[in-house]
Amino acid sequence: MNNKSLLDCWKMIRREHDDLVDRLLCDPQLRRQFPESVSSIIPKANESNIQWTLLGMRKQKKLTK
Repeated sequence: MNNKSLLDCWKMIRREHDDLVDRLLCDPQLRRQFPESVSSIIPKANESNIQWTLLGMRKQKKLTK
């Protein structure tokens, strides 16, 4: 998984919705939208891998504004 591309997608979604990663992972609409955005940039990324990578980045405090 390309973390830089995933981080770029996260920043784009965050600008649009001003939400935290926890809401993104729990809100069905945002949860569906995010993997679609990522898959346009990282074609072989699957939803589970995206979510785990995103959670890991959150834990490492890489998901700041």
